[in-house]
Amino acid sequence: MNRSLPSDDLLRDLHAQSLQALSPATLARLRLARHGATAAHRGRWRWWLASACSLVVALGIGVQLTGHGNLAGPAPVLASVEDNSALYDENPDLYLWLGDTDLAME
Repeated sequence: MNRSLPSDDLLRDLHAQSLQALSPATLARLRLARHGATAAHRGRWRWWLASACSLVVALGIGVQLTGHGNLAGPAPVLASVEDNSALYDENPDLYLWLGDTDLAME
């Protein structure tokens, strides 16, 4: 299965021969189809431009709505020193279990 590919000149000659074998009606249909395909691609840049502009507008509105003046974010909430009630709300069985296992020493 180690067959070499035909050369570029051979392929060009085969293409020229095949174009001569086609009827004028077929060639006209091929030209019409090629022209229609290029015409469809011609207006595509407008869609890209419209999408890019709407993206820029949406980003601008988003930046304005988020309030870009405060870039550091909200200040962290610090618990007061006197508020120790959360420490005593834990289950006392946890401490009994830790005392029975060797996990407390690790």
